Amino acid sequence: QEPPRAVDTPGQPAEASSVPTVELTVFAGDSVAFGRLALTADRVTDLMNDHVEFEFVDTYVQSLDDAHGVVLQTVGIARTEIFAVAVTGPRGNPGRRSRTRPVPVDLRVGRYDVSGHIHAVPGANAIAGFRRRRMMVPLTEATIEFDAPDGRRTSRFGTILVNRDLTDWIALATRSSPRPA
Repeated sequence: QEPPRAVDTPGQPAEASSVPTVELTVFAGDSVAFGRLALTADRVTDLMNDHVEFEFVDTYVQSLDDAHGVVLQTVGIARTEIFAVAVTGPRGNPGRRSRTRPVPVDLRVGRYDVSGHIHAVPGANAIAGFRRRRMMVPLTEATIEFDAPDGRRTSRFGTILVNRDLTDWIALATRSSPRPA
């Protein structure tokens, strides 16, 4: 895995923008990044599926190998480097929602164990549906666990997007809700 690379934009003044930003936690192969991203789509899921690289601003990147951290004004991260993304804040456009049933699942994506609810059309096979979806798949009421230099970390989020193409395995959960935090 390549480390995130800084995006060089010298001499460009900060411009006031009407585009909202969202705070995200990005889980990569060897690091976790906390930063903001311009929300240029109705939902973060759409944004993450419609682009192959993202420019995060005001980002803190921390190594999962030695806990070393660095603050970057801007950093470009390719979608293929993103194992999961935790989304905070309000849910996307309510007009984009359809009738689904939440199905509890567990999955492994790289070094991360994720539990949550995948949303499937009633009567559909949720696991088969996961495999047919676009690359970044949302799980709600989600928990992510991973090993960090200071021990096992567990975090809960309203939504975690997982990179389907980097998922090692997925299975129906044997309990009705995600792992406790």
